[in-house]
Amino acid sequence: MQIKPDVKRLMRRELYTFLTISLVVILSTLIIQALVVGLDDEVNNTEFLYYVWSWVGGFLLIFWTLGYWLAYLWIINLSYAIETERVVVSKGIITKKKVSIPYAAITDFTLSRSLYERWLEIATIFIQTAGQGAQAGGHEGKLEGLVDFEDIHKTLRARVRNFETSASEESDSSTDSELLQSILDEVKNINQKLN
Repeated sequence: MQIKPDVKRLMRRELYTFLTISLVVILSTLIIQALVVGLDDEVNNTEFLYYVWSWVGGFLLIFWTLGYWLAYLWIINLSYAIETERVVVSKGIITKKKVSIPYAAITDFTLSRSLYERWLEIATIFIQTAGQGAQAGGHEGKLEGLVDFEDIHKTLRARVRNFETSASEESDSSTDSELLQSILDEVKNINQKLN
């Protein structure tokens, strides 16, 4: 089953995140300006405006110009595939990457909905594995921008459960046959010693 994230809602989430970061930077700079100009008689508002606000304005300009468009390129290249034996996450802007996570390695799925995601009625599903991968977030992959997140979450959990059940049945049957073979070998050994 192929899944594409909802690009419009995911971009709106990124827009709100960028606005929040910009607001925090501006408010922090205003607080610093009030402290520095109020406490230091040698610094006036004009100097602070010239030296600090020009850097803040430049940072925000670069942040919005590059960051927002890189986020857009990243989002339009996201796609997910839920296959019979694995989940595949395709991503990347310049270098395309496909992360294949087999159900045998998956330990759990975490359904996450941030404030903006709840408002936009989307969610992110984090895929956790035993190894947790090399990522700092403690997850091997994530499916973000999902609209039908509850159904997808149930489907993924059911597939992992089915995979675990079939794998345990296979290991039980192979263990039973190995046990019977070892008993047969032992009986043959005893029979040879008796003859």
